[in-house]
Amino acid sequence: MPLARLLLCFLQCSFAAAVLLPVVAGAANLPVESQRYASGTPDAGPSDSVTPHALKAGIERLRTGTWWEANRKIRPELAQVGDLMFLLPLADRNLEPSSDAIGRVQRLREALRSHLTREPAGWTRLVTQVRAARVKAGDASAVLLADALINEVRYRDGTDGTYYAPARFFAESGVCKDFAVAKYLLLRDAGFDIARLRLVSLAPRYNNTPDDWHVILVVQIDAASEPLALDSPNAKRADDTANQASASIGPSALLGAILAGREPADAVLRAPAGPLTTPLSRSGQARRPLATVFNEQGSRSFERAAPDALRRASTAGRSANALYVDEMGEQWTVDGSGKFPKWRVAVDQTDALAKPDPAAGLIRVAAR
Repeated sequence: MPLARLLLCFLQCSFAAAVLLPVVAGAANLPVESQRYASGTPDAGPSDSVTPHALKAGIERLRTGTWWEANRKIRPELAQVGDLMFLLPLADRNLEPSSDAIGRVQRLREALRSHLTREPAGWTRLVTQVRAARVKAGDASAVLLADALINEVRYRDGTDGTYYAPARFFAESGVCKDFAVAKYLLLRDAGFDIARLRLVSLAPRYNNTPDDWHVILVVQIDAASEPLALDSPNAKRADDTANQASASIGPSALLGAILAGREPADAVLRAPAGPLTTPLSRSGQARRPLATVFNEQGSRSFERAAPDALRRASTAGRSANALYVDEMGEQWTVDGSGKFPKWRVAVDQTDALAKPDPAAGLIRVAAR
């Protein structure tokens, strides 16, 4: 009887192994990206080794900067946030992401999943040449090349709210968000760590109509250099003015030749179709209010609700400023240009003592 039970146990174990082993083997062969999605575990980012000195510099920029108000939201300018967007973790458990931020991350992940199953014809050539430029001349040159290549796709307004994967973007063209996603995925495929890539959502200063919002890619080359802004063209190319309906969307003739292998990728650098890569502070978007920073790992919001107006200036004193009160009950003013006064941003010392991580409890904002 014991022998029969032992035999039965052996048969059950063998059957279970036969069923489970293919499943385990299949999971082991999944791409790294797919495993990350399945596990829900993000990669480690620069914030894991962030230094107090670097954080202090970023906080000082915010302290001395101007925060813009539109539609009851206050946001800092892109340039004054600078490399702080790379020093702070994207997925902070102490912060509740906004529905807009959650939606942007989800749409980016959907575009990545689509890209993993289908790439544009010739995409591998772009990746190979961007990777070669990185090996030969460094990260900055590779970023410049990737930016110029994607800007050779024609701009087309009126797309839907999804984030196009490169295959759809190359076929149908798109708007700023689609340019930014294509650049993100090209650099990602060329070997750039996603911890050094940030898509940023830029808000208008005075209103929130959909056409006034803008998305660009920001890349951190190294810890010592200012991050680079990769903007997109926002109008028709000069060579599209002819009555050629078939040429109004998709890659330019030059990019088509590069994708087909008839031209080298660096041919796009002779006469770039869109804005060149530039340091963040010198970008044409440097003064735009920044709402959300994100990539496939998560997001961080740089906006907060504006304080309610306590009373308005009287009609007798039109030059006077409106008086506001923040959630802490402190009174402060906003001038006629729409600029809010500078805010004091500091590390909460109580939290800093309890949590050695310099990013812990970081942003406690009070009006001054």
